[in-house]
Amino acid sequence: MRWLSAALSLLIAFTCTAHAVIKKLTPLKEIIGDAQVIVMAEVEKVAAEKPAVTFKVGTALKGKSEWTTLPVNLKGDSFAKKDDHTKVMLDRLLPNQKLILFFTKVEQTYVAFGYHDGTWFQLRGTTADEGKSYTWAFLHCEPFFRRTYKGTTEELKGVLEKAISGKAEPPAPNEKEEPGFGPIPEKKSGLTRSPTLFGVIPTTFLIGPLAIVAALFPAFFARLALAMKQWRVLLTVASITTTLSTLYYFCQQYLPDHWLYSPSSILAEIAIVTVCGLVWSGFRYRRLASPNPEITHPPTLNTFGALLGSLVVLGLFLFIAAYFFVGKKALIEVPTREFTAIFVGLCCSVVYLLYRVLTRRADAGDSGRRLSISGESAALFGMSVFSLGMLIPGTSHTTAPIMGAITGDASSSVTDVRLVLNDVRTFTFPGGFEVYSGITLGADHRLYFGTEAAGGTGCLFCADATTGKVAWKFTNGGNLQPVYCTPTVTANQVYVGEGLHTDSDRRMFCLDATTGSRLWDFPTASHTEGQATVTGNRLVFSAGDDGLLCVNTETHQRLWQHLGDEQNRLHIDTPPTVIGRRAFFGSGYNTLMVGCVDVNSGQELWRYPTKLRSFAVPLARGSHVYFGLGTGNLLDDLSTEKEGAKVSKETEAKGAILCLTQQSGEFVWQYDLPKSVHTSMAADRTTIYTNCKDGTIYALDRATGKLRWKRTVGTSFATGPLVASHANGAATIAVYAVSLDGRVVALNPKNGEVYWTRDLAEYSGKNIQILSQPALLHTENGAKHTLFIGGKMENKNNGERIAAIFRLEDSISDE
Repeated sequence: MRWLSAALSLLIAFTCTAHAVIKKLTPLKEIIGDAQVIVMAEVEKVAAEKPAVTFKVGTALKGKSEWTTLPVNLKGDSFAKKDDHTKVMLDRLLPNQKLILFFTKVEQTYVAFGYHDGTWFQLRGTTADEGKSYTWAFLHCEPFFRRTYKGTTEELKGVLEKAISGKAEPPAPNEKEEPGFGPIPEKKSGLTRSPTLFGVIPTTFLIGPLAIVAALFPAFFARLALAMKQWRVLLTVASITTTLSTLYYFCQQYLPDHWLYSPSSILAEIAIVTVCGLVWSGFRYRRLASPNPEITHPPTLNTFGALLGSLVVLGLFLFIAAYFFVGKKALIEVPTREFTAIFVGLCCSVVYLLYRVLTRRADAGDSGRRLSISGESAALFGMSVFSLGMLIPGTSHTTAPIMGAITGDASSSVTDVRLVLNDVRTFTFPGGFEVYSGITLGADHRLYFGTEAAGGTGCLFCADATTGKVAWKFTNGGNLQPVYCTPTVTANQVYVGEGLHTDSDRRMFCLDATTGSRLWDFPTASHTEGQATVTGNRLVFSAGDDGLLCVNTETHQRLWQHLGDEQNRLHIDTPPTVIGRRAFFGSGYNTLMVGCVDVNSGQELWRYPTKLRSFAVPLARGSHVYFGLGTGNLLDDLSTEKEGAKVSKETEAKGAILCLTQQSGEFVWQYDLPKSVHTSMAADRTTIYTNCKDGTIYALDRATGKLRWKRTVGTSFATGPLVASHANGAATIAVYAVSLDGRVVALNPKNGEVYWTRDLAEYSGKNIQILSQPALLHTENGAKHTLFIGGKMENKNNGERIAAIFRLEDSISDE
């Protein structure tokens, strides 16, 4: 009966919501950091008829495993069935084969990634008795993880051991690697043979102190030390800088998140040591030359030869390291960078001393003295210039400067005031890696937003808008997928979807707004990225390949579904915009179009074919509706998705704002842009404001589409602008925008001039990414504005990520 019980348990586990195939470029460093437990394992038994496999858990590389064996159901989820991933696994999993498992626990659920000789796959462990026992199910393979790593299992084991111990960074992902699986091993038959023994070339990594190099090449360094005793300062500085650089390389992931330990600070400290050494060397040379003028004479051939030999040895050392181990780019990164600095310094010294040798006759005279510097000082000067040159890009922010506004040919009439930034605060939310969804401000002075969490899961937070204190959070028992869908909040309910573009079998949830408890959910065959709209007792939302759906909020039953037809299937990710009985939407895959349906019946009222994709929420104003269009997606300029013959392959980035009539979808105007607009737009009485992916904010005349002004912020946008205005848009005060890497600007809506700007990366000392649509709160009759911006803060030292909301407050200046 044990086998029957196990089979039933696996069947129950399989009915849980599955993860999607992950297409996002995922660094191995991120997988290692997210995993709480990493273990070696081997295939104990394969039962192809069930199908099932049993893994025997072995050595722990990170953390401690709770299991010795893992019986796994191999039936797979909808993704596995679609591409027959079960067969992929059965072809590759043979008894006694080694593999690696990465475990992450989310509440009472385990998410696990497995790796075997180039094939990645995903498992899930669920419990029905509060963690006393778990049943395991195979979800699907992860073919896109080939970009993360594709070597053998043993090679990955070596990489993990070095990464976890801090001895070496794991390799970066390869964006050009095609998705796929590892090779199918040959199945053995007959007598069991001994495994082949592979020769392993030991990996040698660079060790910081220059003393190690001196030990490897004693002849050159001894000759140099005996011939030129005045080089002690250089040897001291070199030992300090290389040691400091190497210690930082191996210990940076354990350092606290403080500016003192940032890469820029380490660069500055090394530069200070080098410059101090240069000054020390100069004083020492003058002090030695006073009683002993011979020191200023040109170097002997022995001295010059020893220095040249040291330069050749160090150059050979760097060439071998760069070619075979660390790569060319690492020559200007820790820990190799300081050896490069020494090489540059020795080059300067060799050039200077060669000049002294070639101009030896100028030293002939009564005293034999000549105004000069030492070869050591020349070397330290070269090292100082190199270190300071590295420091300049290391400490300055790399974001392009905000460019001046360019005025177009349309006039503007808006209120011209002056805003000043008063306060910036940061709220962080442990358990979330990044705020994905837009932020919704509830009437109860709460913030509602969704995040990505551990193991590729998601979480919906409800937090106080003033303090950031979490009132509740919803994870659906650890099964909620990343939440990009902006929550829709009514008096008593919160409606939110789950999943990203590559996901399927996702749900739209209805939660209690006060407690966060689930009231009901509606399943779809695709994903629910777009914000839902509530109109009466109807909930209208987009669901990717499931098109546009309308659900009764009281009975939870589907009222209608708009999919297009068999020859013109729609893929709708745009949040629908509902005005009266009309719902406006766009399709970004399969069939490219924008359209309008009747909210009561779901009947299509009109459609307008487009050549570009529609992902942005439509903006309805007056008698017109405006659509943002473009190539690619939110982060990529060009799409790589495989689509039907009707969608041509994208070769050039393009974008546009399209204006149609609400009544019949007739063309009014179109403004072409260099890149896409896949974010929301904003408007006042006369103007449309949009953020283009080229990093520029455009202000267009609502009626004619003519350009009023544009201002380049300098980076890309993944969010739309916000407008602060009075009297239903009659008087506009400011336009706010946030770039992908966290630059916030407040602009004059009249001409695009800057009121204020704040760089969140510089302010926080972290790497910033902003995918979340901000929210704006007006107080004090519109004289004060509070901007809530959600995103990701990433520790520059160890890559640790945490979801954060920045609260910026400004006000109208009295001046």
